[in-house]
Amino acid sequence: MCIKVSKQLSISSWNVNGLFKRISGNRVCKLDDDNICQIMTADIVGLSETHIPAKEILNYDGYKCFVNCRSSDSNKVKGGLATFFKKEILSGVKLMDKSMDDIMCCDVICGACRRKYYRQYDDKSITNAKPDKQVLPAASTSQQTLVSPKTITLSLSSIGGSHSTCFVCRKRGPKLIVVSSSTRLTTFVQNNIIIPAGARCCPGHISDENFSEQAIECLSDLRKTTDFNRSDILDLLQKIRMLLLKNEDKRLNFDKDSTLSDAEYISLTGIDKTSFSDLASHLVSIRDTKVRSSRTCLGIFLTKMRSGMSNKLMATIFNVGKDSIRRAVTTVRKNLMQTFVPKHLGFNHISRENLIENHTRPLAQTLFGNEFNPAILVIDGTYIYIQKSGQFQFQRRTFSMHKHRPLVKPMVFVTTTGYFVSVIGPYLADSKNNDANILKHIIASDNEQIKSWLQKDDVFIVDRGFRDSIDLLEELGIQTEMPSFLKKGQAQFTTEESNTSRLITKIRWVVESANGRIKTWVFFNHVMPNSQIPYIGDYLRIVCSICNKYFKPLSSGDPEEDQLLGCKMIYLSKQNNLLKEKIESENLDRIRSNSTTWCKIDAASIEFPSITEEDLRNLTLGVYQIKLAKSYVAEHVTENSDFEVLVHKQENNLICAKIQSRHVSSKAHLLWIQYDEVTVLGWFCKCRAGARVVGMCAHVSAVIWYLGYARCLDIPYCSGDDWTKYLIDARNMPEPEIIDESDESDCVEE
Repeated sequence: MCIKVSKQLSISSWNVNGLFKRISGNRVCKLDDDNICQIMTADIVGLSETHIPAKEILNYDGYKCFVNCRSSDSNKVKGGLATFFKKEILSGVKLMDKSMDDIMCCDVICGACRRKYYRQYDDKSITNAKPDKQVLPAASTSQQTLVSPKTITLSLSSIGGSHSTCFVCRKRGPKLIVVSSSTRLTTFVQNNIIIPAGARCCPGHISDENFSEQAIECLSDLRKTTDFNRSDILDLLQKIRMLLLKNEDKRLNFDKDSTLSDAEYISLTGIDKTSFSDLASHLVSIRDTKVRSSRTCLGIFLTKMRSGMSNKLMATIFNVGKDSIRRAVTTVRKNLMQTFVPKHLGFNHISRENLIENHTRPLAQTLFGNEFNPAILVIDGTYIYIQKSGQFQFQRRTFSMHKHRPLVKPMVFVTTTGYFVSVIGPYLADSKNNDANILKHIIASDNEQIKSWLQKDDVFIVDRGFRDSIDLLEELGIQTEMPSFLKKGQAQFTTEESNTSRLITKIRWVVESANGRIKTWVFFNHVMPNSQIPYIGDYLRIVCSICNKYFKPLSSGDPEEDQLLGCKMIYLSKQNNLLKEKIESENLDRIRSNSTTWCKIDAASIEFPSITEEDLRNLTLGVYQIKLAKSYVAEHVTENSDFEVLVHKQENNLICAKIQSRHVSSKAHLLWIQYDEVTVLGWFCKCRAGARVVGMCAHVSAVIWYLGYARCLDIPYCSGDDWTKYLIDARNMPEPEIIDESDESDCVEE
């Protein structure tokens, strides 16, 4: 019952003895004790803005309790009760002779009124509380729930539940946990196994709310069928429905490690789960939102770098807006450049001592180092292709006459193991920005304090494009190793030049492989939109930092084996090619059809020494030439016979062969091989690098691979299907039709 009291009404009397009577004007209201609080609250609130002496409210008829009449059982109003009275009861009441704080500190209330006020407050809290939709009210003890019998049998595997035994490992223990509903549902969806409610297992079997693979494999004594009732089936269907609705908006979910396998993480992002989680920990300033989390942002960024897909296609795959993709990429790029890249890339992130000890291959120190163990860096520029620009000056400055395409050039510094030390740039691509000028600019600008990082006698391994910067590097005390140049009119390198160049290429290949590792992130292998030009450097540095942190070295060798190989290569580099001298001195390179020196023979009839693949690697001092051997041989072998070779008539252990160039159709390379019953003694080829004895060219290795290895083991040498048969060759013109002149005239004149 609610009583509304106007501002003009005054309180004439309060009496609480089983009945509560309030007289105001001509109105008299009677209530029982249960509604004292409601009346008290309504009356005092109704007296808002009315000036009433405090004692008329608090001390009625001599009673000290300002609500009830029992003054003997009374306590001071304080603490939470005082706050309750101030906010809920006496708010808005203006008192004339004392303040609200004075009333609440000095006045008292009896126990009965205190309990009634607390009961009123608790009832109000329960009434205003929002019910939890997921929590069902507890069933009354007086009511019995009717459960239908489990009469439906389905062919679903299940396990037996026990409160005292782990159903996975069958161990008893006090620390068993009850398997949650979500874990039971996930196990059914992924493994088609029903786990009854209340089943218990050891905590170690569950990881990230899912059973581990080992736990699933350990499940034994599975029941082939499971009994259900109507409620069980409806509950299972409802849970599956809720799971589908929950995952409806998520096509690629990076928030949980269990949603994607390790192989899927590598395919999408380039790194595995553990590396992804570690990289996500560096995104400290990205806050999770309802739309996406920091892990999802990182997944979007890495997927774009790995696949090179457009933002429109990424939006379709991740089921978000195109602008959300753009913002996620931008946010991750800025965060990683601040928190991750400085720790894993740049001359300032690593010391010379650390680089020499942990990131330098022993073979490189054997070939180019000295007793001081200098820092050895391999330098090369890579290319990032961009779109043509409507700004003509920019188009001219970014057009490469070497590649005949618009591009930008980052300069890459790597160690002899393939570790990225720094990526500087990108630079323009015109003639003023060749490799030599770019390196000069880096040294002159002292980017990343490179001058103070380098020391005297450090080694730079470069290609021929850096020839104009050699003088500057020598002034700084930097030793430069660069392959030799062919002089004007010279068709072939000398043996010494070829040997020296081979020592360099044995180490320098790692920078080409490092650039190839960058291009495995397809984003850099596509034509870059011009709108992304300001961020190309950031993208490159992030990807190179990821490679440094989470990828294995490109080149690493056993210290003892590398030292032996290095000593062997240094020894061979000082030797002469005796077979070359023999061929040239005796004019054996003049091959004619009616030659009296050479006779043509099928390769199958030659008694060539049988060698292993390991022996072949020891001869070539590498694997690149062996990889090309199969393709060279496939071009020279017909369907019915082997390719033909020439045998010296006086020396049966000396053969000659002609290998077609893989680049130019009109060119073929003559080569000679000398052997005995056990091994190959010497070789010489007419190609540019064919005179070397530190390894051999691919043409010589192809013949040795076939005669000494593949032929003996019947290894197929065809590289695959002939794709030319699926294309049309305009060179094969159809023969013209022959028309009989007698058929030209169809009528006869009379």
